[in-house]
Amino acid sequence: MNRVCVDFVPSRNGVDVYFQNKIATSATETSLLVDAIIKNMKSSKPLPILTILKGNKRKKLFQLKATQSLKKASYKIQYKWILGNYKVTHNSHYIYELPFDPKLKVRVFQGYHGKKTHTGDNRFSIDFGLKEDDLITAARPGTVIDTEEKNNEGGFDPKFKQSANFVKILHEDGTIAEYAHLRYMGVLVKRGQHVGTGTQLGYAGSTGYSEGPHLHFEVYQPTKSLRKKTIPTKFRTQSADSEYLSEGALVWRRESFVPSEKKLVDVDQIHLCDNIDIVAAVNCNQTGFSKLSPIYITLPILRPDVYSFQLNLRKKDSSMIYEYTWESKKEDWMSSFMIPIQDFQEPLEGDWIVSVSVNQNFQKKIEFQITSLK
Repeated sequence: MNRVCVDFVPSRNGVDVYFQNKIATSATETSLLVDAIIKNMKSSKPLPILTILKGNKRKKLFQLKATQSLKKASYKIQYKWILGNYKVTHNSHYIYELPFDPKLKVRVFQGYHGKKTHTGDNRFSIDFGLKEDDLITAARPGTVIDTEEKNNEGGFDPKFKQSANFVKILHEDGTIAEYAHLRYMGVLVKRGQHVGTGTQLGYAGSTGYSEGPHLHFEVYQPTKSLRKKTIPTKFRTQSADSEYLSEGALVWRRESFVPSEKKLVDVDQIHLCDNIDIVAAVNCNQTGFSKLSPIYITLPILRPDVYSFQLNLRKKDSSMIYEYTWESKKEDWMSSFMIPIQDFQEPLEGDWIVSVSVNQNFQKKIEFQITSLK
């Protein structure tokens, strides 16, 4: 990838050494560390040199000159670089918006210190469980400083680490956000473009080191050793004005004027269903059942933990109440329960009401009907 390059310009008894980030925008800063292996030469500045390249202008770093004119002189330049300025400080008070289409509800597939891939330099990264072609949006305003969209391969194999499509955005405080694993030709912005919060950046995919479609999001700054230091970031969600996201959390965008929700489950997705396979797919929302049909209830958990669930059922024309309780496991993202209608002590046919509570806090009421098979 032809980005940061070194140029040698002959001078009297030596050579001038220049560096340039050829794809940089005017806003781009590049941290650069340069050293040299030299023989019968000396540098005009002490080596190694740690410096910042600003924009895409060529910068002269030092000059190498022969120490003895009649002897052979040689040099070999060694360097490494990273986008960003190692001297910046992240604004820890900044609250980020969730980086996807506001119509979506998205599960955090892997959080900070995730055991699969969020270790070392990537330890404060988040994987959002987006589907292929879901819209990715900017979590914070800034300037696009790098993009890639021409990769078309991926898989859960380290050989694909350099094959991810991405967008990188420079923030006001000098930190950089990376949005990675975008689909082939799925970038919607260009280098140098200013974006606001919510600007559409591209489409989710599974390019690079990935076991399936998702969005890898991280905010980072370079270190003096030119490693990537990822930074924990707080987000505004449907249930909090500011929070760190945990693995397994189900989150969605909330407008600033909308009050936060204090629910423990996604009440919109509490459904009744007669098929356990459909329950797993969370795409069933029945209101009618036959006497021979099982009745399952599904409850998507917003923050995985141990919860106590309570169901109260009664027939509309009856005062008899049926109560059931169960608990989730700490790692559960979804809880489900089969209502034992065979234990009901009155005729099944008719209209029923089920009330759902979690930790004794009411969540939702659902009306449904049971009919006889004909």
